[in-house]
Amino acid sequence: MISPKSLMKIATTASVVAMTVSVAVVPAYAMQDIAIEDTPSSFAATVDDVQNSSNSMPDNPNATLPETVSENISDDSTVVSENLAVTPEGDVQNIETGETVTDAQLVGTQSQQPDPLAKTDGESFIPVSASDVKDAVEQPVKQSAEQSSSKNGATVKLAKFDGNDYGAHWGTYNNTKAFFDYKNNLFAQQAKGVIDVSSWQGDIDWAKAKADGVEGAIIRLGFGWDNDADAKAQRNIAECKRLGIPFGIYWYSYAEDVDGAKHEGNDVVSKLRQMGVSPSDLKYPVYYDLERWTWTGHTPPTNPNVYNGIVNAWYGALQSGGYQNLGVYSYTSYLQGPLNNANIYAKTRWVAQYGARIEFTAFGTNDRGWQYTESGQINGISGSVDMSAFGNKEFESSIDLTWIVRSEDIAVGAAVKDVTRALEYKWMSYDVNADRWKTISDWSTSNWAGWSDNEGTYWLHCEVRDIYSKKEIGEQTIAFAYAPGYRRINGTYAGYEGNGILLGVNSNNPKGKYEIKIYDTQKKTWVAGWNGQWAHWYPRKGIYWTHFELYTSDGFLTETKTYAFGV
Repeated sequence: MISPKSLMKIATTASVVAMTVSVAVVPAYAMQDIAIEDTPSSFAATVDDVQNSSNSMPDNPNATLPETVSENISDDSTVVSENLAVTPEGDVQNIETGETVTDAQLVGTQSQQPDPLAKTDGESFIPVSASDVKDAVEQPVKQSAEQSSSKNGATVKLAKFDGNDYGAHWGTYNNTKAFFDYKNNLFAQQAKGVIDVSSWQGDIDWAKAKADGVEGAIIRLGFGWDNDADAKAQRNIAECKRLGIPFGIYWYSYAEDVDGAKHEGNDVVSKLRQMGVSPSDLKYPVYYDLERWTWTGHTPPTNPNVYNGIVNAWYGALQSGGYQNLGVYSYTSYLQGPLNNANIYAKTRWVAQYGARIEFTAFGTNDRGWQYTESGQINGISGSVDMSAFGNKEFESSIDLTWIVRSEDIAVGAAVKDVTRALEYKWMSYDVNADRWKTISDWSTSNWAGWSDNEGTYWLHCEVRDIYSKKEIGEQTIAFAYAPGYRRINGTYAGYEGNGILLGVNSNNPKGKYEIKIYDTQKKTWVAGWNGQWAHWYPRKGIYWTHFELYTSDGFLTETKTYAFGV
């Protein structure tokens, strides 16, 4: 639990805020609590050598480098698979022969977009410049296929949620699961191992996948517009719902302009509704997948301003449909080129890069995802699957606090994100002015408690733990300007009656208790006081304050009213 001493230190450096404002509080554990899972001691030092000398495509460690690159492939072409390159004009060519590819399944037709994964038989591939591929092919020293498929005695193909081929790895930070690059730089804490899937993975045994460490899934819903949904999307969504696997959605874009983006956005909304996916079902966002695409007779945008309009139009369509949890997905080189726009960066929440580090750092939100490998191996899935680490750069409480003002107290409640096991809660308040802790409710299974106190400034603090293991789940503290209840003084009276003055006060609290007091401004002291709603006062000549107080039935001050009175 956060200590009173620590809390007081925070209180002296932070301004008191309104009831609705959350305050960032130092967690109870040490901020530099870092543990790195074991990696070969010589591995990090040789990462760059492995990247530069392996017999694999640049940026794609498990895609084989071609033996040769045809002279017909220009340097400004883009390699989009192990075998294919696309020219700036949109023509698709075989890398080794230079022949133009016309297979509609790979390149589509003038009016029909192709399945973008058809070019790679369902494998993910980060597009890379043809000049980089040529440079790699021309290197005089290459590793053999056997050498490039293993390192330090360990196979490149990943089992469960291991790190990637170049040293990015899992560990812990702030007592939470975390993901790091090869130099142990933190990418995200509070991290989850997430896969992204499509029909190319076939019928997934999701129960086995969950048991093998899958903590989330991003499911392909479709691509372009006026196409069928991904053939396995409905099944994948239903299975994730059934097994309680948090999931999100991705949609591959073929938009050339704003109109295309609107069509895509409307298509996403329509298919989400058809499949019974409400906004509350989505624990991860709906991602707009922006990549260098190939489609016969069409050319993707290259101007970031055009892409900015595309992104805004797609967002608008989704938001109009009620889906607010959205994000952009792409890969680093594309983000640094055609997507290099501040608005797009602010929306980017998931990035693919299969190297030792992630070079895109301009995430616009605290939460982010790194698709760090395309070659994961998970029980229940035949073949390879993409693996990502999703988490927060800065620690973020998993607990949301809420409150309801009642007649004589305030009901305070806690909601814990993404936790289904049995929990128990402890509530405390810290009176900033009195420097005093108070237990509102000790450990219990109720996530609500009634809080009564004097009016003032407090820190409201809640702790949550597992009911059986007593392991802490988290804690949350917010600043709170407390005013007990909503029953207020709604009238006071002071008038001559006979030889004295009749004083009165009322409120709309039927259980309220009242005090009436008189303060002599010349003597600078209280000179009279009564309990109850009415009092007779027989003053001498002078200047006074008539003071009225309203209390709750259990004695907590709710409100005061004071008026000057001359006799």
